[in-house]
Amino acid sequence: MVNALTKNITSLFKLASIISIPYFGLILLGFFVIPESLIYIKEVIGFGFLTLIVFSITVIFSSNKMRQFLSLVFLTLLSFLVFVKLSFYHNYGVKISASALFVIFETDTTESSDFLSNYFDGFVFGLAILFLIIVPILAKLLLNKTNISGRFRYISVLAISTVVASSYAINKRFDAENIVVTSITSYSEFISLRKDLKTDLAKPVSNYVNVTKIDTTAQTHVVIIGEATSNWHMQLYGYNRPTNPKLSKIREQLIVFDSVISPHVHTVMSLDKILTLSDMQAPNKKNNTSIVQLANAAGYDTYWISNQRPVGLHERISSIIANAAKEKYFVATDNSDDIIYDEALLPILDKVLKKPSKQKIIFLHLIGTHGRYSSRFPESYNYFKDNSLNSKFKHDKAFKLINEYDNAIRYNDNIVNSVIDKVRQQNTNSFVLYFSDHGDELFDTIDFIGHNEYQATRPMYEVPFIAWLSDEYKLDFNPTKQYNNFTKRAYNLEDFIYSFADLAKIRFNQMDSTKSIFSDRFFRKPRLIRDNEDYDLRLKTLEN
Repeated sequence: MVNALTKNITSLFKLASIISIPYFGLILLGFFVIPESLIYIKEVIGFGFLTLIVFSITVIFSSNKMRQFLSLVFLTLLSFLVFVKLSFYHNYGVKISASALFVIFETDTTESSDFLSNYFDGFVFGLAILFLIIVPILAKLLLNKTNISGRFRYISVLAISTVVASSYAINKRFDAENIVVTSITSYSEFISLRKDLKTDLAKPVSNYVNVTKIDTTAQTHVVIIGEATSNWHMQLYGYNRPTNPKLSKIREQLIVFDSVISPHVHTVMSLDKILTLSDMQAPNKKNNTSIVQLANAAGYDTYWISNQRPVGLHERISSIIANAAKEKYFVATDNSDDIIYDEALLPILDKVLKKPSKQKIIFLHLIGTHGRYSSRFPESYNYFKDNSLNSKFKHDKAFKLINEYDNAIRYNDNIVNSVIDKVRQQNTNSFVLYFSDHGDELFDTIDFIGHNEYQATRPMYEVPFIAWLSDEYKLDFNPTKQYNNFTKRAYNLEDFIYSFADLAKIRFNQMDSTKSIFSDRFFRKPRLIRDNEDYDLRLKTLEN
């Protein structure tokens, strides 16, 4: 009896030791990677409960074969979760959150590869080898050499009770530290949001706003939506490289707003606010309306021309908004690795400009300077190649990527200028608006490339916002208005829909001209980012 009991206890101890290998890895490496002691303690306790759950499920079964199988499956899962946790802390200094998962849900395979190319450094690669290869192999060898069969009386009752108690503890105290819980909750919220957006925003006209238009003259307007372009690397904004040679030549014709930010640094959350009535105060606004629906209701013919793939894991938010347009053109329609430059949009733009409709608004969605910068410009625009950069961080990776990013911006300069030139040739009442959904950090303030809301650096938020107005537009609507007096206004693009409506002379029942950067009634309000943090107060804190 005593020998049998000892054997069973030894068996369970061996099983617990093997399953806990990833947990011990988190305890050891997390001490060096997780930045704050309290966060470290919560992560260790929370993951301890998760490890206890999978151990308890495994011991419900008494056979050695079943325990070996479940142990290997659960250990592989735990190893993967530890890898994700530690690599995320290493890269961003915080735990993985719902906002990060939203971005993953919205991502296609090409964007995933772009992200991973920047995510994996030597340390993360080492973690991957350790937790995704070495630990499972080691566990397999130990399991093959160890007899972990055996049964206690009432073990199933005890194991089930442990699962219930541990699950309760995670749900009540450690849900934020549990990637599984966070993923399930975030995915549920993502699907709910997507369903609401599709219900409200995909149809041509919204039922929630009453729209009128002031003017019925012939008009052609273009809104250019850029991607990942920071004004920190634009010559128009004082950058010390000639990244805007063409726009600089027509600088006097442009209205260049120099204090504009994006509400988020990820496309999915950013465009949800920029292109609709949603904002930080009402991020999941019910009865929502988009700028495309406003234009439709005002009598414009609307066109959406995009170099962004229409689907990620599901339809993108921008694609849902695009569905409301009268005509839609997507030049990138699959997950192939083909490189399509933004110039592919220009022939379609020419075609649309020639259409006989009297009043049209065209939305151009660029790939812009999105990650994997070397794929965003043709070889003829490989202009910057030197290492004599005025960069805070001087190493080969920085030199290479900054050159690629600046080349992408120089190419983007050509695209925006070409659009303006084509619209100018229409000789009609027209405007062109250009902005980017967010920016990127290119070793400007920290030793980092890309964008995330954890570091939240200035280059990630500070984006170009440029307007070009035709002579006919200025003459018809307000020949004496001095728009260049407005360029210093501090503005958050979450209010873009009001500026768009103001410039397009669209009036609707929820119009608020104090939120239009073009209005004489403009009123500066706190510029909120991420978790309702005041951007300008954040800047003051960082400066001090």
